[in-house]
Amino acid sequence: MEKGISRAINCKYRWAAPICLFLMLLVIKPGFIHAQDLRQISLLGWEEQKKMMLLDRYHNYGSIFYDRGLFRFTTPPMIEHHDLDLITYGFSEIDDHRWFYNRETGFRAFGGSFNVGEYLHGAELRHDVSISENLNLPMHSYRRYDMRQDRMLLTLGLDYNLHGQHTIGLQHTLTEQKPDLDATLYYRFRDLPSGGIQLEFTALDWANNPAYNLGQRRGDVIPEMRKYEQSPFLFSMKAVSPDIRNVRGELVAGIQTPLQAVAESLPEKSDESFRDRDRARYIGALVQYAVPGFTAALSWRHTYTRFSRTNAEAGFSEPVDYGNEQTRQFIGGFVSLSYRNFHFDNWIWYNFNRDRQFDRFETRFLFDEQVYPFHYREDRWMMRNRVSLDPGERGFKIAIEWSADYRNPLSGIIERPDGSAARGLPYHLQYPYSIGERNERLTLFLGYRFTEHTFIIFGASADLDREVFVERENRRERIRPTIFDGGFGRLVFYWN
Repeated sequence: MEKGISRAINCKYRWAAPICLFLMLLVIKPGFIHAQDLRQISLLGWEEQKKMMLLDRYHNYGSIFYDRGLFRFTTPPMIEHHDLDLITYGFSEIDDHRWFYNRETGFRAFGGSFNVGEYLHGAELRHDVSISENLNLPMHSYRRYDMRQDRMLLTLGLDYNLHGQHTIGLQHTLTEQKPDLDATLYYRFRDLPSGGIQLEFTALDWANNPAYNLGQRRGDVIPEMRKYEQSPFLFSMKAVSPDIRNVRGELVAGIQTPLQAVAESLPEKSDESFRDRDRARYIGALVQYAVPGFTAALSWRHTYTRFSRTNAEAGFSEPVDYGNEQTRQFIGGFVSLSYRNFHFDNWIWYNFNRDRQFDRFETRFLFDEQVYPFHYREDRWMMRNRVSLDPGERGFKIAIEWSADYRNPLSGIIERPDGSAARGLPYHLQYPYSIGERNERLTLFLGYRFTEHTFIIFGASADLDREVFVERENRRERIRPTIFDGGFGRLVFYWN
């Protein structure tokens, strides 16, 4: 028992050195640093990912019948280095700033090894078609695959400029699922890259009930046999401030109104009808100070979702009344130092995560402790430090990065019969491969920049934590670790 507690304490304080480094970088005087351009970050990529989870429900993990959280905090196939893979393979907040604030047509893609047979990958294409002086048709193709989603989505828009600074627009999603179509009306004041605000109203799944009614008349038994008793709507906004004395900010938010739906049957589970309810919200804020050679930023992100499922009819063979409530809080810091073509970038995030499962009719025990329903809470530190040589225009790029993910379950320590300690055991029983207390890796990037906004990068990672676990009979046991921790690639290019 003492060994388990000691190990947990040691894991908890591994982040102390990176925090000290982060604070030291903040006090370095930027006047001694010289560089050609600003390195800025953005939350617009994070906001887009959260919005996609609301817009495109059928392509979230588990589709519309998944019953463990709308934002898929944890899913059964998720292994402990999943989120670290996404940090390493995917685009950073620096990349997101260049992507969302660049007015040119662009394409970007990434892909990296997840296991022997699968790649985590994503790709986006943005293009604006100018119809007239005041009318544009923006198009966005979005592909993403990881353990929270398997998404291929196309959105088409219509922008009409009213009087220079005022724009109204319509955006619609296109997908193969008829019930999953969404229509958005928006108003934009000024241009977001130079400072503006966009307000959006979305009718989520507006074609769901017409598809349901058509299926009922035909007598079809298909997944679309799910009718909204209370249809959901999404109110969202994004605001960007202009630069004021080298300081700028971003604010993004969205709230989904309560949803209530009745399913005729749940696939592979039962022929009985169920009633699902859920609601969700997200909000993020960023404040950044940037001058040539030095950038410092603080950000806060919050997500919340609540889901419940009950019997829809009075006559049932098995009572059902369960659900979950999930909250995630992120506080992040970013510091960047540059000298000519050399850059040092430091990210650090503190997360507080809460996943509460409730169930009126079922309770399970192990080692005389209740393991279901559970109330899982954790502290989590995630960080990355990157040193890079980037020519800025044409030439070779090289970088080396250390990244880490430390998780500290706060759900109590359960003592097994053999005297060992199990931290967060109820959660491990539901998601046996997903929670690792320590994940660290060293990554080498090699690439070539063809122009300022067009480049290709390949990379490979080495495992530093040397801890790999499997779940056997409710125990987490060490297996032989491997040094190679995954390879990946990225491609980005823009054109007029």
